Amino acid sequence: MDFAWTSEQRQGHEQARLFAQRELNGAGAGSWRERWRKCAGFGVQGLNLPAAYGGLGLDTRSAVHVLEGLGEGTSDNGLLLALGAQLWSVGMPLLQFGGEEQKRRWLPAMARGEAVGAFALTEAESGSDGLHVRTRAVAEGSGYRLEGVKAFVSNAPEAEVFVVLAASAPEAGYFGLTAFVLERGMAGLEVGPGLRKMGLEGSPMAELRLAGVWAPAEAVLGEVGGGGAVVRHTLEWERGCLLAPALGTMERLLLATTAHARARKQFGRPIINFEAVGERLAEMRLRLEVSRLLLYQFAWRKDEGQAAGLQASMTKLYVSESLRRVAELAVHLHGAAGYMRELEYEATWRDAMASSLYSGTTEMQHNLIAESLLQPGGRSAEAGGSGEGSR
Repeated sequence: MDFAWTSEQRQGHEQARLFAQRELNGAGAGSWRERWRKCAGFGVQGLNLPAAYGGLGLDTRSAVHVLEGLGEGTSDNGLLLALGAQLWSVGMPLLQFGGEEQKRRWLPAMARGEAVGAFALTEAESGSDGLHVRTRAVAEGSGYRLEGVKAFVSNAPEAEVFVVLAASAPEAGYFGLTAFVLERGMAGLEVGPGLRKMGLEGSPMAELRLAGVWAPAEAVLGEVGGGGAVVRHTLEWERGCLLAPALGTMERLLLATTAHARARKQFGRPIINFEAVGERLAEMRLRLEVSRLLLYQFAWRKDEGQAAGLQASMTKLYVSESLRRVAELAVHLHGAAGYMRELEYEATWRDAMASSLYSGTTEMQHNLIAESLLQPGGRSAEAGGSGEGSR
């Protein structure tokens, strides 16, 4: 594995950092849609899409390095999460499983920032247990009638297109799931009011209600009964790449906290000279570097066409827990100032708390990693299993 960056990749990272720093911070950054369109103008929503569909056609390593730069440049962690939710959870399944008409209809519009995508999997009683969704798709005429409620759908308040998972043959388990591409405005498709969260305010979220939505056969993503494969594919990308901006966030927090520890004096010397402070800064640095190695390894495996389910779970688990810890230490080492709303640290800590919940909880990732040890030979490149459906 070669993690050395080319001059073009380094330039993409730096340009992304400067763009985010200049355009995405503060009240002057504009409304959510204005910031979304700015990102599209820079090329963010098309990073991982082929040029034929309006994208930049970057490989995975280059794309995550750009996202790392965005994370370093802006503290709008909610917007970064919303971008990732479209990039990995809508764009990638459409690219892999979509028919040509579906791709032409939605991928260029998403790349231009004209359409926002949302992935609707979670339900009130089936987060990690994605094989037992209660949303039903019943064959009717030349299509399907959908009934159900999806919970905590990222991007839903702003979305024009939804990738929705439903059970078309509940008795068939994994092979009874079907994914659909639904459009805002379809009769019976209702988006609930925006949800208020502890943090991540730049990531709009709502409930999605399907009250007898009739979807034509052309709305099926992939094939009938192929929804399990769509979910597996999508969650691997999501778990492996969704937290790419967190690398930049941790880098920014580490640099700011180190600078503070150098400048802040107690008992006649900078607090960085105290062993207890140095230990915490060292932990921040170590967590950042190990997170990078895991995420870069996942991206490398995807670019090489290798299975990466286990790597996705390890990346999601370690990077999310590290983001939480680094954010906590940034607050702590800034003392009372770190607790104040005037600085970014308490808000970033609140944002970070959700990272161990979305896209599969910490407990789910532990289970999936442990499952891999039960495979023949004691290891597995796939971290899947009957429970892989968390969000």
